Amino acid sequence: MKRLEIFARIIILLLIAVIACCAKPKVVREPIIVPPEKMEKLPEVDRPFLVPEVDRYALGCVLPLSGPYAELGNKALDAILLSAGMFDEKNKSLWKVIVQDSRGLPQETRTAIEHLANTKNVIAIIAVTGTAEALEAAREAEKARVPLILITSKEGVSLGSEYVFQHFLTPTQQVRAVVSYAINDMNCAIFSALYPDDDYGQEMIKIFREEVARLGGKVERVIPYGKKQTDFTSEINKLTNNQVAVAKKSAAKKTEVPKRIEVNFEALFIPDSYRRVQLIASQLAFYDVRGVKLLGTSLWNSPYLLKKGAQYLEGAVFVDSFFPYAFYRETNDFIDIYYTAYGRDPENIEALAYDTAGIIFNTIETKGIQTRQELVSSLMGTENYHGATGTVSFGYDRVAHKTPFILQIKNGKLEQMK
Repeated sequence: MKRLEIFARIIILLLIAVIACCAKPKVVREPIIVPPEKMEKLPEVDRPFLVPEVDRYALGCVLPLSGPYAELGNKALDAILLSAGMFDEKNKSLWKVIVQDSRGLPQETRTAIEHLANTKNVIAIIAVTGTAEALEAAREAEKARVPLILITSKEGVSLGSEYVFQHFLTPTQQVRAVVSYAINDMNCAIFSALYPDDDYGQEMIKIFREEVARLGGKVERVIPYGKKQTDFTSEINKLTNNQVAVAKKSAAKKTEVPKRIEVNFEALFIPDSYRRVQLIASQLAFYDVRGVKLLGTSLWNSPYLLKKGAQYLEGAVFVDSFFPYAFYRETNDFIDIYYTAYGRDPENIEALAYDTAGIIFNTIETKGIQTRQELVSSLMGTENYHGATGTVSFGYDRVAHKTPFILQIKNGKLEQMK
């Protein structure tokens, strides 16, 4: 029995040795850096292991420099050039900023990204887009395997993409911030809303309902209005449960002095432009609907917001990703160098573009980035980057997590609250 057991063990050991000799060794393939023009000539099976040779100091920009959004694109370009140190006479900048005009069109945007990625060999691209071009830009960047940071309000643009990031205070982030402040700092619990009956308004109201419910508040009434509407009598009447109509009848009969209209909600959310908000606020005052806190989004933020009817907006609160009179040192420094370079104060788009470029430059410099894949991995690790728009971190969804500026109108002026 012992001989049989010994023989069996010998046989097992021989079999293991034979299998080990016959097995193919595992080959670990390191990425190979090759010029982009040679990529297409190589077998398809090898391409996952190839990394295109890029210029680590070349940043591509896809901006609407002509067309209806030309002002926006040119302001963004000014900020990116400033971030690249183009005006620093003491230290000559190594960065190259290569710009393509998208004209705000999807096809032009795709062509520009393909050209910058495969012909100019940039290490990354910044693109300012509307909602229509955002997804097209993301698809092209993913196809070209080039890191792309989009400055766009389009939700979900980075989902399912490895190379696409978004740096913007998204609609969801805005609504969460303003509702949270209203409930936790203004002690509001019951809300109503007036909103434009378009894609933007409907999206904002959907998020608004969800966020109020999540934080334990209640939405009393939600009333839409037309995109070109200027008279909101009917909507205010619905908002006040027909009290406007009753007050008007009483005034016409002169039977009694019209009473101040009382409502059963504490805050009114209006996700619309500053012009529309001015009209609504003045008409609420006209019908003596007072004591309601007005809440808004970044669309309110305009130098013209308080030029007309500021008294009707007293105490109103809205959010944005930039405020030129913020508490932050980085914001103040940005304002100073921007004004020195261009002789004007920057706005939201300049601050976002400046920080976006700054994040890329800082990552490449501090991490010694050589390839696009290295840059993607490092951008994913960005935490608490301190910029003109506050602190920025990229989450698992590649969307910038930002701390919004909470702005309130006090004594006819904007003040940062949080």
